[in-house]
Amino acid sequence: LTWSRGQNEYGSGLLGPLPRSWMKDQWDLQRIILPRLRSLGITGQLPGFQGNVPIQLKALFNDTNITAAGDTGWMDSLDPLFGKIADMWMETLIRDFGTDHWYQLDGYFDGGVAPWMNNQARVGRSKPKQSVRRLDKVQRDEMAYERATSAYQGLNRTDPDAVWSYQGWQIIGWESEAEAATFKGFAESTPLGNFVVIDMSTHGEGQWTQFNSSAFFGANFVWTSLHNFGGTDGLKGNLGMINRIPFDAPASANIIGVGATPEGIDQNPIYYEYIFEQAFRNEPLADIPSMVVDRGQRRYGFTSENRDVADAWRLLAESAYSVDLGVQDGSGLTHLPGQSGPEGGSAWFEEDRYTPKPVLCKIYRAWGNLIHAAESSMSPAFQTEPYIYDLVNTGREILANIATPASLNFSDAYSRQTLSKDELARTGSFYVDILNDADTLVGTDRAFLLGPWIEMARRLDSGENDCTSPILMDNPSGDCRRFLEWNARTQVTTWMPVAKFDTSIPGGPIDYASKHWQGLIKEYYAKRAQVTLKQALQDEKAGLPLNTTMIARLRAELAYNFTTATNEYPTAPTGFPVEMSRVIYDKYSSWFAPCSAGQARLKSISR
Repeated sequence: LTWSRGQNEYGSGLLGPLPRSWMKDQWDLQRIILPRLRSLGITGQLPGFQGNVPIQLKALFNDTNITAAGDTGWMDSLDPLFGKIADMWMETLIRDFGTDHWYQLDGYFDGGVAPWMNNQARVGRSKPKQSVRRLDKVQRDEMAYERATSAYQGLNRTDPDAVWSYQGWQIIGWESEAEAATFKGFAESTPLGNFVVIDMSTHGEGQWTQFNSSAFFGANFVWTSLHNFGGTDGLKGNLGMINRIPFDAPASANIIGVGATPEGIDQNPIYYEYIFEQAFRNEPLADIPSMVVDRGQRRYGFTSENRDVADAWRLLAESAYSVDLGVQDGSGLTHLPGQSGPEGGSAWFEEDRYTPKPVLCKIYRAWGNLIHAAESSMSPAFQTEPYIYDLVNTGREILANIATPASLNFSDAYSRQTLSKDELARTGSFYVDILNDADTLVGTDRAFLLGPWIEMARRLDSGENDCTSPILMDNPSGDCRRFLEWNARTQVTTWMPVAKFDTSIPGGPIDYASKHWQGLIKEYYAKRAQVTLKQALQDEKAGLPLNTTMIARLRAELAYNFTTATNEYPTAPTGFPVEMSRVIYDKYSSWFAPCSAGQARLKSISR
């Protein structure tokens, strides 16, 4: 549940409604987590009341200060009822969980229009009309100030030491004078130091640069990098960019911390280690590749340098970890077709969709170094999970990148007005083959298995039978184990739930939280490609273009069957990671022949 535990998604139909048993379990869990955090000196943040209410309150109280978007009601903070609810909320919150005096209060972002953003005065996520030129000329918007003050008082009346933690994502992209005035109204609504912005710049470039480098008009802030949406897979993250955190902030800025704000942290561990270590550095690192190489040696337990490992990590430092792509996975491994822009793996191929660019060549060579390191040594370091994870993860990245042009070629084939049987069979079969190879490779490491994800969801079952959904029609008894597995499967595929008789997958961020996991790749993404190929071949035989209506229906049927299934998947890795990596590395070596040619040219020039 993102965004203050999903307050802004009340009644949206996202795999709900949430069962009471699940809510009670979460209540119990928080009463374990928060004391543990405090025992470690970690501050826990609690969700404050930000006006999200059941829309039924609008009719019950005849309240015109509640706006509606579906079943979500948003109450204006100047409404007298807001304060009454906020006081009861805070009293209950602190009684149940105690407090560290930090509260998330995000200000109504995403999902609709906030109460004060009427058609005449709405700001945010609109094209700026006039950018801020002089900070001293920005005057706060008084209505924004009054509403923010009232919202803060909803915290402060109960907890005089309340700190308002505000996600900067609310103002991402704001630059105009009107938007600056609105934000300044928020920033000045509390005593100095009690309004803290979580700077959520996409790649760590710093939101504090907004409004002509306003540094949030003097408000305290924590400089973070968002880096990832949906916990998707992909080697990425510009270490050089986050190396500037927090040192590039102006001396006048009230920066109080650094961090990361991804939607999933189970990927690119080096990136998150690096950004959190910035809090303990006095200046930017002068030699990032050397640090990366040294980390690789320590990560696998070497006390003296292993040359292959050193070369591998230096190559990764110069490639995957020297650039920023998108915050999501756009590869052909999980998308059909994959994205051909900066978020797709084809960003690392030339326009011919076959010749790899130098960055991808380096990643491929790094994979080869990691393979050779284990093949040429009996060191127990190569039996450790950190090494196996990095080996498989690097190979996964290579296949994901090849899958992107392969998916685009297949998409071109089935999108033609006149279909070609040979082209369909060639491009479709090759694409499916890549997906199956990827499934086999990632299955050799426990970090890339679908099975544990499903098992964890099942274990959340408390034995109650209050987990019903109008979409999950074959669960009339309200079996929570069934309901939770359905949620887990849907989250990593369609995101929005697919009903039994849907003729297409509902709109929304399809494949938003996709994963490169064994079982998921073969049983969902590869099968999606296979049903597409089968339909295209049938249409070609009939002399017709692709029946896109039937494709939408077939994909919806596949999605429904997958998300509502209850079959088992391996919870332990299968196969041998080094041996399988070698097989697949060699199988796709022809794709990287241009890398060797380019390397030879470079050596020739250097001589």
